[in-house]
Amino acid sequence: MPQTLRSRSTTALAALASLLITTTAAQAQEVVKVQDYPGLGNMLLRVAIAQKLCEKNGIKCEPRVIPAAPLGVQTLLSGDIDVAFGPPEVMVQAANKGADIKIVGSGARSAIFFVAAGNHLETPNAAKGYPAVMQDFKGKKIGVTARGTGAEFQFVDLLKGAGMSAADVTLVAVGAPNTALPALANKQVDAVMAFEPMGGFCEVLKACRVVVDPRKGEGPAELLAVAGAGSVLVVRGDLLQKKPQAAAGFIAAMKEAEAFIQNPANWEASLKVAQDSFKIDIPKGAEVVTAVLKTSLPAYRFSMDPKSVQAAADYLLASKQLDKAVDTSKLLHIK
Repeated sequence: MPQTLRSRSTTALAALASLLITTTAAQAQEVVKVQDYPGLGNMLLRVAIAQKLCEKNGIKCEPRVIPAAPLGVQTLLSGDIDVAFGPPEVMVQAANKGADIKIVGSGARSAIFFVAAGNHLETPNAAKGYPAVMQDFKGKKIGVTARGTGAEFQFVDLLKGAGMSAADVTLVAVGAPNTALPALANKQVDAVMAFEPMGGFCEVLKACRVVVDPRKGEGPAELLAVAGAGSVLVVRGDLLQKKPQAAAGFIAAMKEAEAFIQNPANWEASLKVAQDSFKIDIPKGAEVVTAVLKTSLPAYRFSMDPKSVQAAADYLLASKQLDKAVDTSKLLHIK
């Protein structure tokens, strides 16, 4: 064989071998479908995808936007996603009803919900802070993401801490912040128990005002005790058994995402992830995203305090939102 043909043949074989290796590696990657939310949502997941941390750990992460935690758990149990993301209260409720789920880590350690009042609502007790300000909501319509969600559980807990009950207000499902804001602005509700970017809307657009913020230590002790696990990442128990490498890869990717986003040197890169994945097509939309990320960034941690998960179960029991005690240590899969 002529030298030129031999060289070409060798080059072609090398290219084919490289292609086969790449294809095999791609085929070996398990797809892990993870719940995301409108807004900044599951920011650790978004960072892991942008920085290719999932591929680095042998998996492919696919975000699935599901705007409410109970729906996320239902989708998880049906097998349509592999990881649900939401407040521990929702996960504890699911486990209490027999769901085989395991908490693998946190997506946001601090509290994620806060109360924002519409500009039309007079809050004469706001200057007195919590719990006095809760009296201003008596007889009012309060928006929550959906009925039976962490937003509802936590607002009810705020009421109980102020000597009130759910019967003192009318709870209305308004969805995520992008639909909650119009409901608030159009006076369909008087206040909302919401998550970011609602605070960003209030700060930049002056469309509302935050009046009770558990992220700043405002609220009853039972609620504040959950601050070490504000929103958790949950898998089905069988995923850990049937796909241990995929589970391990996801956990490793989330740990690396935490390290990346908590490094001050990566602020611009993290902001780019936020701006690329969450665009607000309104004047000052970019300012809203920046304000939200600055406020939320300290909470984006995969590591969590197991005591905070138990605290969530304990206050649900104390407030009669659970019919029996739940030992959350049995729900934890911490590596």
